Amino acid sequence: MDIIEEFKQLVEVDSASGKERAIADVLKKKLTALGFGVLEDNAGSTFGGDTGNLIAIKEGTREGSVLFCSHMDRVANGYGIQPQEKDGKLFSDGSTILAADDVSGICAILDGVRRVLASEKPYPRLEIAFTVGEEAGLFGGRALDLSQFQSPFCFVIDSPGTLGRLINGAPGLAKLQVEVEGKAAHAGNEPEKGINAAHILCHILDTLRDGRLDEETVSNFPLLGTGNTATNVVCAKAWAKGESRSRSREKLQRYIDYFQDHCHKAARDTGAHVITRADISFAPFLIEEDAPVLQTAIRALKDLGIEPRIEQGGGGMDANIYNAKGLPSIGIATGYTKNHTTEESLDLDSFRKSGQLIQALIDEA
Repeated sequence: MDIIEEFKQLVEVDSASGKERAIADVLKKKLTALGFGVLEDNAGSTFGGDTGNLIAIKEGTREGSVLFCSHMDRVANGYGIQPQEKDGKLFSDGSTILAADDVSGICAILDGVRRVLASEKPYPRLEIAFTVGEEAGLFGGRALDLSQFQSPFCFVIDSPGTLGRLINGAPGLAKLQVEVEGKAAHAGNEPEKGINAAHILCHILDTLRDGRLDEETVSNFPLLGTGNTATNVVCAKAWAKGESRSRSREKLQRYIDYFQDHCHKAARDTGAHVITRADISFAPFLIEEDAPVLQTAIRALKDLGIEPRIEQGGGGMDANIYNAKGLPSIGIATGYTKNHTTEESLDLDSFRKSGQLIQALIDEA
C-alpha cells in the first residue's frame, strides 16, 4: 500500500490515549500479514486504558537486530479526521488535529519494512513496538518490557520536523501542584473572619518565576480552581497545577525545590495552610554524537543524500523512558509540524522518504 494512502486510512481510524483498540486491531492485521509474530501486553491496565502495547517481531535472515517504536494514541480532538492535501502537504479539515503525531511514524515503519521484504535482501531481526498512552504520560513506554528485544538501541519515529532531524536529547518533566487551604466565612456579614485561599493562590502565582526560565528550562501553570460555587462565601480552598521541563536533571530538581519553597513563603503569615506536590514523570536524556544509535542514523540519512540535523527536542517521548531504562534511543522526524493543533501539517516529500529511511536504518543495523 502507498504510504500516503495508508496514512489517510489510519488517521480515519479513531484513537485516543487509553482508547487505542480500533487502530491496534488494524495494525495487528497489517503486521501479521507481513509475517510478524504479534503480542499485546497489559500496558493499558496500568493507566485505565483499553489496549496494550503491540510488540511485533520477525526473525531475521542475517545477524543483527533493529527496534523501531511509534505510538498509537493521539491528543484530544483526534476523532473524525478528514485529511486534505494542499501545496505538497497534508492537513486536517481545520476542525481536528491531523494525527501525523504519530500515525506518520507508524506508516514510515510499515513502509520501510515492506521495502526491505520486497528487496529480497537479507535482513536482521525486525522488532517493532507500537505503544499506547504516550500522549497521556508515556504510559505505554513505562509498561513495556524491554527484555523481549535484542536490539542494542531503539529508533523512536516520533518527532516534528522535516526528514533529517534527529533528536538526541529531550527534557525531563515534573508535574507540580499547590493547594491553599484557607477558611470560609460569609462574604457579606463577616469577611474578616475568613482566609481567602483564592487571593493567596493568586499572590503565589503572581510572584512565581515561570515561562522560559533559561535555555534548558521552562515552567507553566495553566490549571486553576477553587472549591467555591457561590460568590457570597470567602474562598476556603484553591489550587493550581502545572509542570516544569528541563534538559538538565539538576535544573529540574532546582526548580522543584524553588517552587515548593516559594509557595510556602508567599503564604507565610496569612493563616492559610499550603500543600505542594512534585513528581518527576520522566527524566531528561542526552545521547552523545559518537553513540552507535546516532551514528547509525547519520549513516542511513547520508545514504539517502540527506544531511543530518542533530537537535535536542522540547517535549518528552518514549525515548525518555527507554534511555532511563538503559536502552539508548533517539527520536526521528518524519515531516510533521504544529502537532497537537488544528494547524498540524505533514510535508509529503519528507514523509514519502521516511519509509526509505527506515529501510536504510534496517540495512545499517
